[in-house]
Amino acid sequence: MKSTCLAVLIALVPCAGLGQALLVSPAAGYGTAVADNIKGECKLSETQSEAVLKQLAAAGVPAQAAASDAVPATGRYLQLRIESAMSAGNAFTGHRKQVTTSARLFENGKEVAQTTLSRDSGGGAFGGYKGSCNVLRRCAITLGKDIAGWVRNNPAQAPAAPAR
Repeated sequence: MKSTCLAVLIALVPCAGLGQALLVSPAAGYGTAVADNIKGECKLSETQSEAVLKQLAAAGVPAQAAASDAVPATGRYLQLRIESAMSAGNAFTGHRKQVTTSARLFENGKEVAQTTLSRDSGGGAFGGYKGSCNVLRRCAITLGKDIAGWVRNNPAQAPAAPAR
């Protein structure tokens, strides 16, 4: 009986507003330096947000996808935007891919921190067997880990010290 009550209490704690989850862009927006064919074919927008959410969970930061990309008036929100994506080369000449993503952290509707991070790839092992979108998505996935680390280590994310 005690363990059942404890399990119910633990399940209700998130509902009580303690430790409100960080909301993350449901899909990263695109900057003007992203070609239309990359936007239409590669699904980088969704890949970027999913990668950040996965890596935040792995880093122990409670997070969930927001319902929209509008910055909420209350709570914490991480807005993602793919500023540029470059896709040159091919399987025969070698891949040259690059993705740059900006992350803006908001607290109660006000921006408290921002960063812009970039990753590039030549395709890696067996790169000649990978399509351009796969290599670009790999860059976005690696950026997901970078962004989650930035959020975890950002002083704006640290809980407030108890009042004395």
